[in-house]
Amino acid sequence: MNCVKKNKGAAVIVSVMLAAGLSGAAVKNDLPAVYKEWLETVDPILTSTERDVFLSLTKDEDREKFIKFFWKQHDPFPDTPENEFYREYMNRILFADRNFSVGAHKKGHLTERGQFYLMLGPPLERERYVTQSDIWPLELWFYKGETAYGLPAYFYLIFYQPDGIGDFRLFYPGVEGAEKLVIPSVYAEARQMTLPADTLRKISAELASASKSYVASEGGGGLSSLSSVALIAGIKDLKEKKFSDAYARSFLSFKDFVETDYSDNFLASAFKARLLRSSGQTFLHWTLEPERISFARRGDLYVAQFELFLRLEDPSGNLVYQSQEEIPIRLNEEQYKSHERRRFALQDTLPVIPGKFKLSVLLKNKTGRDFTSVENTVAIAEETGPRLSHLLLSHGQGPVAEAERARLKPFAFNGVQLAFGARPEFTPGETLVCFLQGAGLEAAAGRTVTFGLYGPDGNSVAAADPKPLEDVLGPGGEMEASARFDLSGVKPEYYEARAAVQEADGRILLSAAEPFVLLAQAAPTIPWTLARVRDAFPNAEALTILATQRFTTGGSDRAVPLLERALSLKDDPAARLLLAKTLYSLNRYEESIAAAKAVYETGGNREAGKVLALGLTALKDWSGALVYLEQLLEGAIEVEVLNLAAECLLQLGRPGEAVPLLERSLGLVPTQPAVQALLERARKKS
Repeated sequence: MNCVKKNKGAAVIVSVMLAAGLSGAAVKNDLPAVYKEWLETVDPILTSTERDVFLSLTKDEDREKFIKFFWKQHDPFPDTPENEFYREYMNRILFADRNFSVGAHKKGHLTERGQFYLMLGPPLERERYVTQSDIWPLELWFYKGETAYGLPAYFYLIFYQPDGIGDFRLFYPGVEGAEKLVIPSVYAEARQMTLPADTLRKISAELASASKSYVASEGGGGLSSLSSVALIAGIKDLKEKKFSDAYARSFLSFKDFVETDYSDNFLASAFKARLLRSSGQTFLHWTLEPERISFARRGDLYVAQFELFLRLEDPSGNLVYQSQEEIPIRLNEEQYKSHERRRFALQDTLPVIPGKFKLSVLLKNKTGRDFTSVENTVAIAEETGPRLSHLLLSHGQGPVAEAERARLKPFAFNGVQLAFGARPEFTPGETLVCFLQGAGLEAAAGRTVTFGLYGPDGNSVAAADPKPLEDVLGPGGEMEASARFDLSGVKPEYYEARAAVQEADGRILLSAAEPFVLLAQAAPTIPWTLARVRDAFPNAEALTILATQRFTTGGSDRAVPLLERALSLKDDPAARLLLAKTLYSLNRYEESIAAAKAVYETGGNREAGKVLALGLTALKDWSGALVYLEQLLEGAIEVEVLNLAAECLLQLGRPGEAVPLLERSLGLVPTQPAVQALLERARKKS
């Protein structure tokens, strides 16, 4: 409630966050035993991001929710009642505990053999050498590698028991010599370093080869340390490559907005956000494409009810802007059939101020009871000097509907709609459209805008005719330019589209680039889109959003004119309340009171009542402030209202009436040193 102390409060929040980040190592020590055990159990398949997120959680409720998400993300067949991955992993734990616990001082799945077994599963072959008189007890495992994740096609692992006691440990070829595996008495009289290898070879040529290199094709050639060490590192890093932790990266943002019964229905999605200008204002155009969308049949219609949460935070995690809205979808039979094999995309725009922010988007499907969530960092530069936008790659283009031409629509400019998708995938025969905006530019003799496509070797595979800059330059140095490329004759490969503003002599002033892939076969790459169409800028809604961002980032002086302009277009109570808060933060108390009173008297808005009380308190009108505070206390009990009312009573010389308010405040929140001191003072005076 105390807006004057906003910056101090933000500093406290930041310091608390920093302290939490620095104490990460201690967080695990504070975990209840059941969660420590869970972390140890899943460590072979838990990514570093998942671990960091889990250790940052402070409530058991959130930990349980995270664990449900974790197992669901590994479920290979989500539509079946059983999680086959979970069953297989538990079977691996059972096998490891039965077979690897002997001689160890821990459960079998926590031993080194157990950890590799959990990561890789059962080997193709497992040879045990436990009764040989020449070598320590050891096991030779032979695996078929997952080449898609950088492992060799086939490889070995050796686990041995040093000195014949204790736990088995992994042998490192090249780093450790074969003598580590051979009982010393066997070669005590010899001095040749090849003797241990000869001993192994007599027992098993395959074992001797593996002791030189774990990579199956290299053992005979004597290659050892580099490839084997790289293999072991690759196995330990396998979880980072194999398992998606997209849900974990945004878990902290969505956990408070997703009910428990949604928790095992997280959907992966593709997301892309691009900064583009309209009517002199920068907007964030974004598209979200869930991997699937669920509908329910209601009579002749297919329906889905979405709830969208959008949140902007500064680099310290402080809230800059947030919104929440319901989005219904209704399709008839024909519409549903035409879309059912295509990906769904939700697209929208958001006006933004300069700065660096974290954008979080959460989309809940209330009908299908599933959700998706993404995070993205966006950096909006100050609007100075010549600059280019991102290069947009589109699946063709078409005209905007006549009724929408004068409005703001995602990825639509000057009556042209770009078929923009979150995935940079195109198919043979498509027409690829490159679109570019610029600002702060000046025309000059011979200055042009160029577009081209380049292969992985950097060579050009297609180029559009250069466009004179003056032909695509608008008022204020703003530019829009595009080029079309027929992909029919281009072979499937990874490419990069490039655009540049060039001088007559070929010097590049500004450039932009965007990668894409041309698929080998035709596929449905163009999503069907639900685009949110907004009023053209400037409009009251967009101006209020910009003012909110200015206010929350400490720019109250720049928020006021935006709000005044918004209110001149539409008298909105939310905008007027924000104006009251903004004026209060600038110590313009009389104006703040006037704005808040207009809102409070028409609807009894509690926030407006608080701003009124604060403004009157700042003017030392204790009686006037107390009138509103008493009205607020009749509706609900809030600590901040209790404290301010008690302060007013003390200033009015009524300490006896202040005491019960302060006692009640401390009963709700005991850790308030300043309020405790105020209570003691009130008791002395009463």
